[in-house]
Amino acid sequence: MQGMNSSRTHYDYSLIPSLEVVDPFWLLGFIEGESSFGLKGLVPYFQIGQHTRSLMVLNAITVFLQSLPKGFKFTLNSQPPVVSSSLNKTTSVCVITINSIDALHDYLMFFLLDMPFQTRKSVDFLYWCLALHFHKLGHFYLPEGRSLVNQIAQYINSGRYTNNPDKVNAPHLSNIENVLGLTLPVALTPEMSHLHLAQSFSSLVNVRNIWVYDNGTLLNSTVTKLVPKVTNLVDPTFYFFC
Repeated sequence: MQGMNSSRTHYDYSLIPSLEVVDPFWLLGFIEGESSFGLKGLVPYFQIGQHTRSLMVLNAITVFLQSLPKGFKFTLNSQPPVVSSSLNKTTSVCVITINSIDALHDYLMFFLLDMPFQTRKSVDFLYWCLALHFHKLGHFYLPEGRSLVNQIAQYINSGRYTNNPDKVNAPHLSNIENVLGLTLPVALTPEMSHLHLAQSFSSLVNVRNIWVYDNGTLLNSTVTKLVPKVTNLVDPTFYFFC
């Protein structure tokens, strides 16, 4: 019946079953309906939002997520997910979020890869995993990897729906394989956190902005050249438009 949830005024919380222990398959169904595998500024995040009436559900999910076992054993020092929460006072919607690349990759991603998705949310999830993998191992810090993550960000969620007038095509498999085949100038080590990996990539280059003019007119885009500081590593010199 239309409005059966939004128009309800009385809630008998005693009828709601206890969620002291979250079942993984129940959680998967909840994730397929209520979660977001998102990319903000091309950086992956995971999010679930619910009305404040369902705080007990979010609290139980938070406890479960923070107790996930590590699935990626290569990284030695990554910590379990820290789940943050925020409240939109206007809509009374509470949102729980995981932002850490290490926690998303080493814990949440490997947990969900073993779960049998039943909806097209699985497509968003798998492409999101690819973007997360690029961040974790460093492909994102190469121009080809960043470009591909940008394609993924445009494609997943509403970008791929058939009723979207600006429907976006999926990244081509050959493009994905090409990025995965690139030699990285910094190799992830077991002791290295994602922050340290990003800092290592940053330390390789000096950034020089080149202002491009056409007949005396400054163009809208500039070319940035990344000049390697370290010469004993794979040459990371490349160009990209920003």
